[in-house]
Amino acid sequence: MHSYFTAFLFLISGFLFSQSNHSISAIPKDLIDNANSVLMNETIAVDVSKEERLRYSHRIVRAVLNKKGNNHVQTYVNYNEDTKVTNLEAFVYDGDGNELKHFKKRDFHDVSAAGNSLYEDDRMLYIEYTPSQYPYIIEFTHEIESKTTAFIPKWFPIGNYWRSTMQSTYTLKFDPLNKPRFKTLNLDRFDISISESPTEIICKAKNVEAIRWEEHSLPFQTIAPRVSFALNRFYLKGVEGYGKNWKEFGDWYHRNLLTNVSDLPEMTIETVRNLVSNEKDNLSKAKKIYEYLQNKVRYISIQIGVGGWKPMLAKDVDKLSYGDCKALTNYTKALLEAVGVPSYYTVLYAGNEEQSIPKDFVAVQGNHAILGIPHEDDIVWLECTSQDAPFGFGGDFSDDRDVLIITPEGGKIVHTKAYSYQENSQENKATIFIESSGALRANFEGISKGLQYDDKYLLENEEKDDLEEHYKERWDYINGFSIDDIRLENNRESIIFSEKLSLVAPNYMSKVGEDLLFCPNVFNQLQYIPPRIKERKQKLHLREGFEDFDTLEITLPEGYVLEVVPENKSIENKFGNYSIEFEKTSENTLRYKRNLSIKKGTFPASEYDNYRSFRRKIAKLDKTKVLLKQKQ
Repeated sequence: MHSYFTAFLFLISGFLFSQSNHSISAIPKDLIDNANSVLMNETIAVDVSKEERLRYSHRIVRAVLNKKGNNHVQTYVNYNEDTKVTNLEAFVYDGDGNELKHFKKRDFHDVSAAGNSLYEDDRMLYIEYTPSQYPYIIEFTHEIESKTTAFIPKWFPIGNYWRSTMQSTYTLKFDPLNKPRFKTLNLDRFDISISESPTEIICKAKNVEAIRWEEHSLPFQTIAPRVSFALNRFYLKGVEGYGKNWKEFGDWYHRNLLTNVSDLPEMTIETVRNLVSNEKDNLSKAKKIYEYLQNKVRYISIQIGVGGWKPMLAKDVDKLSYGDCKALTNYTKALLEAVGVPSYYTVLYAGNEEQSIPKDFVAVQGNHAILGIPHEDDIVWLECTSQDAPFGFGGDFSDDRDVLIITPEGGKIVHTKAYSYQENSQENKATIFIESSGALRANFEGISKGLQYDDKYLLENEEKDDLEEHYKERWDYINGFSIDDIRLENNRESIIFSEKLSLVAPNYMSKVGEDLLFCPNVFNQLQYIPPRIKERKQKLHLREGFEDFDTLEITLPEGYVLEVVPENKSIENKFGNYSIEFEKTSENTLRYKRNLSIKKGTFPASEYDNYRSFRRKIAKLDKTKVLLKQKQ
């Protein structure tokens, strides 16, 4: 009786809301400030009380205030053989609540959602609506039923920047014998409550103001309110899973997802054993295997198996020479096992935002797989989907985050390599010849390491025209220059990328009467200044540190003399260091040296203006000019 009564109240409250409050005038002014859309009402109901069944219903009423708010509208639902859409409907209203359009399930387009995936059974139901006026309100309702309970939808009472929420309610119904665990994040600053009963968890949010995007903020998922849920005992496409801690979860993962997928053809085993026969240690063997992998296979998305989590068979990868991240990681692991090298299948959140798998919340998580090879007291990481990455180099796609390794003893959370700013170095050297006509000829050489290597090493695959376009964008402050020669060298063994260029800039110098004015910093002018932000709210986050060294030997034109050598300058603070030095090494030569380091870190919001001031000073000093006087 209680459940029927609750459902009745839900229907009545939803009816009353839809009849009376579909109007922009119902939105408090505070929720419109900094918002491109307002979540007027949201009701989420999740039911995992039955084994092997998840029911999910979601009703959302969103006011779209302007064109940018269109990106906040989600009028689609994904489904597959494991997940059925049981209800689907949408309404569009004008700002006063008058109905403009009604979409029923039959009006939704049904298309494949495989994208670039070779094998995937995902499909999508969606509608297309082009607004003719702003603001407008859209109501979207869908219900699904799934056999998988491993992924209980998270609750995000505010979905992203520039969105506010009037009301959001999330109800999770469960079996008391399998009560979900939940983890909260960033709830303190908001009107958010969580209540529990023996069979339900109810989360409510009211009047959550929009979070303004600010330059150099932490990733949104680390600052926004959210609640995550997980079951100790769950189902993944009919396969029972368990894991109240990472050790137990890793044991389940290995037994159910990584067992019986590693067999290789005898011919391949013989091939790789012969390949490493002269290698003396595991790391040198692994390098040979990684080279073999990169020459043999290519990456392609494949979302099949147990919920897209079980790798395809290693023998199939060997035969077909392609696979997704899971398949290629498992295949590499199998190759290493064939030559006696241990390795760890590893799950992580990949991407440059450095999202970690939380140590204190066990669940099926991650969006990528890599391989870890134990070496002394460390782990060497292999990106098995890349045909270009050097051995042991994942770049900012997998650096500095907690990941889950699957070991014979179960799952463990470990941390990937964190690059110091000194490791992310770029050293530029150049010999420069200035002509009395104002032209500049230069021979440039740059050497990049660490994450600065990561930014450049794929340049070796570019065509000549694309390379020239790259350098013209990189040095866009040099007007009208032409490149005579480009020579690139990618040292994958040492993980160093070298650039050698010869170029001519016919009008680099500025005429000042009979004299010449020029900027000695030809190849590394950083003109970025963070924008002014009034009343900044978010912490200052410098995601990546680096260090630059520039040394330029400049030969002055005949008939001109450098009478005044510019003053050396230096800045040192918590964000990094900067210095420029000028030295007249002979009558007609000038040496220009520039060092810059930016340190990775997170600082209080109050430090933003100080960092902005630091970058403004760098931008100004990087354009320091030198005057050459014509000899009398």
